[in-house]
Amino acid sequence: MNQDDKEVLKTLIKGGLLGAGLTALLKNGEADGEDLTIGAILGAAAVAAYQASQRAEKTDVPILVQEGDSLYWKDKSGNMTFFKKLPSGKHSSPSKFNLS
Repeated sequence: MNQDDKEVLKTLIKGGLLGAGLTALLKNGEADGEDLTIGAILGAAAVAAYQASQRAEKTDVPILVQEGDSLYWKDKSGNMTFFKKLPSGKHSSPSKFNLS
């Protein structure tokens, strides 16, 4: 395991502890093991997503961002180029599915 991997692991652990702690706080100390586990996973995922976003912004590769109902490419300098408009309204998925 290299140094970058160790840093990522430490950050995920910190995010997990933060998520579990916030869950216990929001549940007024009445969180069970399942609540704490979900909180820990969500905390780790949120921290990982934030760090990935921060690292992506430091590269020369543009990232895709959403503003309102549109997608834009955002480059390292912060310039945004329109990519496409997102569909509005309800999805065209059927309200019922036959699983047999």
